[in-house]
Amino acid sequence: MLFLTSLQRFFACFTLLAILLLLSNCGNQQKKDQVATEAAPSSQLPHVQEVAPNALLIVFEEPDPPPHTEQQASVSVTAAKSKHVVLQKKRPQVAIIIDDMGHHQILGERLLALELNLTYSFLPLAPFTATHAQIAHEKGSDILVHIPMEPKDPQWNPGEGALYLKDDKVLLRTKTEQLIGVVPHAIGANNHMGSLFSENREAMQTVLLTLQKKGFFYIDSFTTAQSKGLDEAQRLNIPTNRRHVFLDNDHDPKKICKQIKKLIQLAQKNGSAIGIGHPNKATLAALTQCNRELLATVDIVGAHNLVQ
Repeated sequence: MLFLTSLQRFFACFTLLAILLLLSNCGNQQKKDQVATEAAPSSQLPHVQEVAPNALLIVFEEPDPPPHTEQQASVSVTAAKSKHVVLQKKRPQVAIIIDDMGHHQILGERLLALELNLTYSFLPLAPFTATHAQIAHEKGSDILVHIPMEPKDPQWNPGEGALYLKDDKVLLRTKTEQLIGVVPHAIGANNHMGSLFSENREAMQTVLLTLQKKGFFYIDSFTTAQSKGLDEAQRLNIPTNRRHVFLDNDHDPKKICKQIKKLIQLAQKNGSAIGIGHPNKATLAALTQCNRELLATVDIVGAHNLVQ
């Protein structure tokens, strides 16, 4: 009996030691796991997808805008020049419009900070439009409404609030009023995309008459050679002109500088010219690099100076 009691005591002690050892190992492993988790690189941790605000609303310019000749460009430039011949300065005048403003916070701020008299065209429903338009206004720059219009290729989404040919006149007027009403300090407008919409004279008339009531001028971005925007605006006696050179179809600073040179040459030939660029790193770099040449050969003016 005494032997069995001693044996039972032995097994009880052995069991207790085993339990204590097991608990100790669990505690150590928990600490190791915690340290390993804290030290692990983010690639080894569960991935949490972050979606930028308004990421799905970002829209893109139509690719490959129509080619045009200097003769085509000189028609509207000469017409605009004839009315301002008395007031025109000795040096050629160039307006550079930066489209698609409002979606890019840092790029937008850097473009606004350039010591150039740029014209800024804002997408109405972009997240930074109101803030950046106020900065542009305080800078003394021309502010345009970049009105989204229907393109020919349905794969290109012009964005929220866009104007479509299926819209009746009442809806087109309502949409246009809403779009131009949310861009602070705007004095004019130009079209975003719109290679299909701008070819329809009746639709453009509805939009232009709405702009006219607000005292806006209109710049035809000329995303199609058959655009009726410039012609219809002239017929309605709305101050107007059109884009002559796209600066940044190719996002290469050197090539953009060459496009700027073309813009300058066109202005030197005809007295004035209008170029359009977009918020991207290459355009920002080109405008910075070509700054001295621009200032030395032409006067950069707000777009309102080149409409008639």
